[in-house]
Amino acid sequence: MHSFEPIDLGTYRGDNYFLMGFVEPKPSEGEGYDPDEDAENYGVTLVREGAHPLEENIEIVRMDTAHGQPHMDLVYLPPNTDEERKVWLNDGYTYKSMKQYLLANWKTFADRYIQHNE
Repeated sequence: MHSFEPIDLGTYRGDNYFLMGFVEPKPSEGEGYDPDEDAENYGVTLVREGAHPLEENIEIVRMDTAHGQPHMDLVYLPPNTDEERKVWLNDGYTYKSMKQYLLANWKTFADRYIQHNE
């Protein structure tokens, strides 16, 4: 997958967050690209930025169309959880609707990450 359309969300509870879209195939330079029409697979992920340049970013939640159907991966859940980490979504989820959903709910997912991991 190729990075597409980063969105800086600013600071929340002392950490910086951003959304990153991703698409397959890679967009051609100089051409318009609509993931809903031009991508075979697409998605959007919420990421907490590393506190300093050598610290890795932390992926919190991801919505994508890999595995043949739109779904949401609850990456914030710890490995030993009894909760389901993958939530299958209706086929109607577009790139635009995934992005809108995460933009509207990103603070909730950031809080869930904090609750489960800190």
